[in-house]
Amino acid sequence: MSIGKKEWATFIVGAWVIFGVTFAGVTFVYKLLEIMRTIPMGEVAGFAVIQVITYLLVAVGFFLLFIWSFLKGDFKDIEKVKYRVLEMEEKAQEMERGA
Repeated sequence: MSIGKKEWATFIVGAWVIFGVTFAGVTFVYKLLEIMRTIPMGEVAGFAVIQVITYLLVAVGFFLLFIWSFLKGDFKDIEKVKYRVLEMEEKAQEMERGA
């Protein structure tokens, strides 16, 4: 079974995206652990505690939104959204013409 150029390109792009997201996640966790490790030593003196908590809350929120969207099935047909937006725009333009 031979792999076509399109499938190969999709695989390469997907692998790079997965690598990029994984690398960013690992560096983010490393930085958070580094900050948490310095807080008890008094080196940070608590200046970054609020930022770390904020980063964690935002990261958890985005992760939960991603899981919710995935479980809802938003990634099954990603082209469907594009056509829905175009249909909504067309309806809005028709309403403007009629008003």
